[in-house]
Amino acid sequence: MIALLLMGFGIVALIQIPSLIKKQWRRELICFTILWSIGLVLSIMIAVGITMPPISTIINHYITVMFGT
Repeated sequence: MIALLLMGFGIVALIQIPSLIKKQWRRELICFTILWSIGLVLSIMIAVGITMPPISTIINHYITVMFGT
């Protein structure tokens, strides 16, 4: 399962990254790399069987910490 995830994410990276480099879109490349990495890590964690809280709970926690409400 993890091998399929890595292959899928690798294919997406091989399709997207060269065009971003060719167009010299550095900010988009950085944003893509960050979001791609987060998605890869979360997908591997789910494939391994690590249970995670709902993403809305995590977002709610960080918003309340940031704004102090």
